[in-house]
Amino acid sequence: MDSIEYALTASILKIFSICPRCYRFLGNIIGARKRVRAGLPKHYANRVRRFLALCETHRAIRDGDRVLEIGTGWVHWESIVIRLFYDVEATLFDVWDNRQLEVLRQYVGQLERWICKEEIDMHETQKKRLHRLTEVISKADSFDNLYQSLGFQYVIDKGGTLDRFQDDLFDLIYSWDVLEHVDRSIAPKLTQDLHRLLKPGGFSIHSIDLGDHLVSFAGIRNVSKKNYLRYSDETWRRYFENRVQYFNRIQRPEWLGLFHRAGLELVEEKTRFCSIDTIKVAKIYEHLERHDLECEELVVVHRKPH
Repeated sequence: MDSIEYALTASILKIFSICPRCYRFLGNIIGARKRVRAGLPKHYANRVRRFLALCETHRAIRDGDRVLEIGTGWVHWESIVIRLFYDVEATLFDVWDNRQLEVLRQYVGQLERWICKEEIDMHETQKKRLHRLTEVISKADSFDNLYQSLGFQYVIDKGGTLDRFQDDLFDLIYSWDVLEHVDRSIAPKLTQDLHRLLKPGGFSIHSIDLGDHLVSFAGIRNVSKKNYLRYSDETWRRYFENRVQYFNRIQRPEWLGLFHRAGLELVEEKTRFCSIDTIKVAKIYEHLERHDLECEELVVVHRKPH
């Protein structure tokens, strides 16, 4: 039954790939309603703690910095979090517009209460900024007005290229659960651009979900989160890959190699693993170590050398 649900999910997404605009239009309407009803997800709150800890541990950000978020999504979550804690200029980059203002307002209001409840360590200036900007966001009637108040710039590029940005422009570049959706063919160019765009000494922080998104999308519980390791490239492209929920199947060693060849220096790596005991791994993955095959999440912090 699980394999049928998996294949059915892939088939439905392939059909939607014929008209991505239809998928995104429906996803925005239905998704926004669901998110408003459900409220702030627990894992979004956890992302706040994890992301801030990485920034603070490495002193990757400070007031006055220029930052770039890759794949900014529905609510610009990491950029909003940074802006609540630091006075920065943020550029929000994405390949298509799926912004949801009502969801953003609700999430930020709940985030403020969560931060106060959890007693997140903040100095007095940050507390005042948090309360002031939360009120600004709650009253925003459009994204344009919100960006003007926060010092944000929103950029859409359907090709996913960062060529428009000049060299050595940003102090910090970051993404969360985004790089796995970058087309495999442009991943080398993307990591090279991260190096190019960072100021010397600047930081790159990325959380990459290496799990099987079809498993998550279908809500299947009894299948390995690395189920896609079963399939050759040809089988995967023919029966499972789609354009509306695309993920590139790039594994941990390849990502680390891409960042390294781009000239970025690894300063911290965090990983999470899952079982692949039930999987017969396809030949294209047999050269990888077992711990690399089992890597489900990869969080990396890199620095551009001076």
